[in-house]
Amino acid sequence: MLKKINRIKKKKEFEKIRLEGEIYQSPLFGLAVLRNEDEDKKFGMIVSKKISLKAVDRNKIRRRLAEVIRKNLFQVDKGTRAIVLAKKKIIEAEIGEIEAEFVRIIKGVR
Repeated sequence: MLKKINRIKKKKEFEKIRLEGEIYQSPLFGLAVLRNEDEDKKFGMIVSKKISLKAVDRNKIRRRLAEVIRKNLFQVDKGTRAIVLAKKKIIEAEIGEIEAEFVRIIKGVR
C-alpha cells in the first residue's frame, strides 16, 4: 500500500492531471503525468468497470499497481503527480510484467 503522502485522493486533482498532464501508453496501462514545483511524488489509480465487473479483480489490480509504484518510487522525479489508467490486458499480466512496463515508462518520462 502506498503511504498517504504518496496518494492522490481529490477528484479535482485527478481531473487536473488527466486534462493537463502528458499521457504515456503501454499495453497494460496509460500513465498521465503532471509536474509540480513541490517535493511530493503522488500517484492515483483508475481501474474502471470496463476492466472487470468484479470488485475483487479491480481491487487486486489496484493492489498490484500500488505495490509496483511503492517499490519503484525512488526512480520517480520529485514533484511528479501521476495517474495510472488500467487497460483490459492488465488482468492477465503478472506483477513482474506490470513492474517492467512501469519502470520503462518512468524512465521515458524523465
